[in-house]
Amino acid sequence: MKSNLIDKKTILLVDDHTLFRKGLRVLLKESPIFVVVGEAGTVCEASKKAHELKPDLVLMDIALPDRSGIEGARIILSQVPSVKVVVISMYSKLDFVIKALQAGGVGYLVKDTTPDMLLEALTTVIRGHYYFDHTILDEIVQFLLEHGQEEKSISDEKYERLTPREQEIMRLVAQGLSTKQIASKLFISPKTVENHRTKIMEKLQLDNLISLVKYAAKLGIIDIQS
Repeated sequence: MKSNLIDKKTILLVDDHTLFRKGLRVLLKESPIFVVVGEAGTVCEASKKAHELKPDLVLMDIALPDRSGIEGARIILSQVPSVKVVVISMYSKLDFVIKALQAGGVGYLVKDTTPDMLLEALTTVIRGHYYFDHTILDEIVQFLLEHGQEEKSISDEKYERLTPREQEIMRLVAQGLSTKQIASKLFISPKTVENHRTKIMEKLQLDNLISLVKYAAKLGIIDIQS
């Protein structure tokens, strides 16, 4: 049992609804990658457990009894800078997403997300990427476009360095398709999609999904509906 724990990425669940935490625990129990090592129902409790357990990931709700999960993310990251905080909330308003990012979060999911998307999100952030629920991606891009008008247009020289396959995958990623959806659409494996995605980010010198989507939108590769 202990060797299995060492091989897996550890998760601390933070939500004030016991039933929801138990559901997440049951779901993650089937994962060969992740293991739940603790639960908390308040920011205070989460802070203590994060300091004690040093988890790889914290899956945190926003609406908690003592403080907001966003403030909780700041507190936990000040104690355990290496932890990756993913917010999972019933709120999909852009304000919450931005505040979660400003607090140091690397992912944002809404609570009606599918089990597959939850696992994909956790896998994505543990690999060093950001992850945002596909239902809020368009709104994020719209915000970036509206607040980035003063920036110079991005040259397409870097884009031209991508292979045709990489350009195709970049467009699909920017449109909000998941790794599994892209793999199915292009008849390739999810691992191949991930490899292409890593090369795309390196060639374009981008750090995260938001940067990629913003780049694609400015080049006119994707069309964001207002």
